[in-house]
Amino acid sequence: MCITEIGKVSLYQSDVLSKFSNIVHGFTTRKGGVSTGEYESMSLSHFRGDDIARVKENEKILCESLGLDIKKLSSTKQEHTSNIEIVDKTNIGIGVHYDWDRGVDACITMEKNVPLLCFSADCVPILMYAEDIGAVAAVHAGWRGTDGKIAQKTAQKLIELGADEKNIYAAIGPCIGQCCYEVSEDVAEKFDKKYSVSKGNGKYMLDLAKVNFDLIAQVGVKEENISVSGICTKCNNGLFFSHRAQNGKSGTLGGIICIIEKG
Repeated sequence: MCITEIGKVSLYQSDVLSKFSNIVHGFTTRKGGVSTGEYESMSLSHFRGDDIARVKENEKILCESLGLDIKKLSSTKQEHTSNIEIVDKTNIGIGVHYDWDRGVDACITMEKNVPLLCFSADCVPILMYAEDIGAVAAVHAGWRGTDGKIAQKTAQKLIELGADEKNIYAAIGPCIGQCCYEVSEDVAEKFDKKYSVSKGNGKYMLDLAKVNFDLIAQVGVKEENISVSGICTKCNNGLFFSHRAQNGKSGTLGGIICIIEKG
């Protein structure tokens, strides 16, 4: 497990995205923030029950550590949809400083120095970069969003914006692994049988990260351009928040990405 200390925060970073000097990215751990109790310490979502003032301070710590402008920090509003929205000059800061008017589980921007943030606590966080058009995306994919092919639709949206699929790079961050993600038969049946293993009691172990990897690859993104952390959030609950491990009462990790324009 490769965890990098940057400023006050600890991040998992993808080799696929780290090779780009103009991209700042990472998937946060629990370390580096000011939240307490179940939310200790770097909890980032406004909607999990944590004290909002502490969440705001965590956002500030994260942005300061990465050299990003918190005034421009923008995020998803996760409701397990497959809705994708664009962050542009008209709505910079949305999701953090003011709210979306509907559920938004993926957002894209072509603006420089505008960080995008998505959240997870077992669900699959995905960051994307379309090098040829200078666009980034932050995606949240639970089983409902995965069933709705949100990661694939986000890659397709980048292509619609002008990207060549061969120039799209994606990082699948820490999420609950097949080792721990037990689902009912009705959920398992939504996906090809190759993604789950039966426990023989009407329960199945589902590999959400692999489903999302394949969904992204199916639009022509090169497999070598897609990284998977392989880190299970439930197995590593001491370092990552886990909805399952913490019985539904946990903080939320962040996946953050930004195109930097220096000068």
